[in-house]
Amino acid sequence: MGLAASQARFLAITSRKLNCEFQSMQIAQEKLSITRDQQKAAEEYQNSLNATKLVWDTVDDDVYDLSYDIMMKPSALNEYDPYLITDSQGKIVLSESMFQAAVDAGVIDEKTGDPKVSRFMGAADATGDGSRNAFLYQLGVYNQAEASTISAVIALGDKGYTDSGVGGEIIDKTLANSFTTNAFINYLKEATYTEDVTENGVTHKEGDPLYSINLKDIFSAAGVTLTTSTTLKNDNEIVVTKNGAAITDTAELEKITLGDIIDGNYAIAGKIDTGKMEEVATKILDAMAALLGKGSSGSVNGLNVDQEANDALNNAWEFTKALLNSTQTSSSNGAIISSSVNNAVSKSEEVNNIVKGTNDVTAVNISNMLKSYLTYFAISMEGYGYGVSVDAGSSANSSYITDDVSYNFIIKNDSAMTEQDALSADFYNMLYNQLCMNGASTDKMKRQQVTDSEYLNNALKNGQLFISSLNNDGYFYQGHYTLNGHVAEVTDDDAVARAEAEYNVKKSQLNTKEQTLELKMKNIDTELSALTTEYDTVKNLISKNVEKVFTMFST
Repeated sequence: MGLAASQARFLAITSRKLNCEFQSMQIAQEKLSITRDQQKAAEEYQNSLNATKLVWDTVDDDVYDLSYDIMMKPSALNEYDPYLITDSQGKIVLSESMFQAAVDAGVIDEKTGDPKVSRFMGAADATGDGSRNAFLYQLGVYNQAEASTISAVIALGDKGYTDSGVGGEIIDKTLANSFTTNAFINYLKEATYTEDVTENGVTHKEGDPLYSINLKDIFSAAGVTLTTSTTLKNDNEIVVTKNGAAITDTAELEKITLGDIIDGNYAIAGKIDTGKMEEVATKILDAMAALLGKGSSGSVNGLNVDQEANDALNNAWEFTKALLNSTQTSSSNGAIISSSVNNAVSKSEEVNNIVKGTNDVTAVNISNMLKSYLTYFAISMEGYGYGVSVDAGSSANSSYITDDVSYNFIIKNDSAMTEQDALSADFYNMLYNQLCMNGASTDKMKRQQVTDSEYLNNALKNGQLFISSLNNDGYFYQGHYTLNGHVAEVTDDDAVARAEAEYNVKKSQLNTKEQTLELKMKNIDTELSALTTEYDTVKNLISKNVEKVFTMFST
């Protein structure tokens, strides 16, 4: 190869080497950038694992994502009490529509948000005088309340306007109360009707026991004859005993409470066959189960406070009814006299089912039957792992839930107000009264964004907004979002899942890009190696040609 050609080749190789080295440097920079992106993605994913959100936890332990409507519009979720969103000055942060409704009603000043009037109900047709009724009217105009609800509240008149939320009497809206076992038993003894009520054709007077059964009516419906003597001489005679002694005051049997039955040792015995006794016992079981809420078609009654409890009551009835299907024989000596009856009754105290004696005396312990029913109810609610059980053959081998003093029975609150109109009235009274006391925020950005769940979550967690809720003294107090008993901060599983999906996609993209760069780098390294070899060869060739020329001209 000539010197000129070699030099041209040398320059071309040098240029290609420089280009390869430049590309190699670029790829190295890109790989470094990918590494930084991978680190950033990993950090973002790690941070997302700590993502939380605010939720609304109801009294039934149902959980909902926190929203403005849940707190600021009447519903069973907030128990018809407003949970007011307030700013650092204690002013209520209304949505844009609700703010305009309050302004147009004359309740607050549009520029300052301060109250313009003292609290008053107003005329039924009031529209802008600052009254409660004017506020309701404007809420309807801005579609923040149903027209039927507004009309119903206004129609209540004076009964529908109170000082709720500013120290006035508050409607009891707690639909269920929790009782430990002893308190539950006492409640079953002492609870009474607060007014005259007719149920299933039976009239109950104010003051009558709420949880009582009429054994006399049950016996009459079953076609058996009540006697007050343990000497049973006639067929179809039945006696009720307490702790083995016959109850002679038949008036007591007309209003015997479930609490008395649990606390006492009540049994029935009769000169009747087991089939008839099973019929009588089943009627008593049905009466007791009905008082506790079975068959109430899902309405709140007794222990029937939700669907789970409703199902448990039905399950408990099935299991307790099964106890009445079998018979056990006990021996009694001589004729049908007091001792033989007492023997049969004594035996019935030991078992949870029908006991038949040799002289056709059949007995059932209704106290054990009720305890069994409540135990089966608890098992259905808590599971068999809770540690209670019913032994069909012996109460001594049974572990009744009524013996567990720490168990909590959730039962209907008979004092709770369930009338929808009154509940709605109480909610809007509190909201209106608070506006008249504290006014509303004039921050337009807050008004426009407070209905956005993400903004509401962040603002509450960052301390920009607070929640004012009703205290036991009848007033509203502002506090941290976790202090009201309903709002809780939990891991945001959805956000974590989204972040994980995004991280996996980004990681896959970066890995693919990195693999592509690795392949390019290998190709460049191969090319650079070949160019280096060729570079050295051409360089040596040029060097020899130069040396040869100098040698030729030096001689």
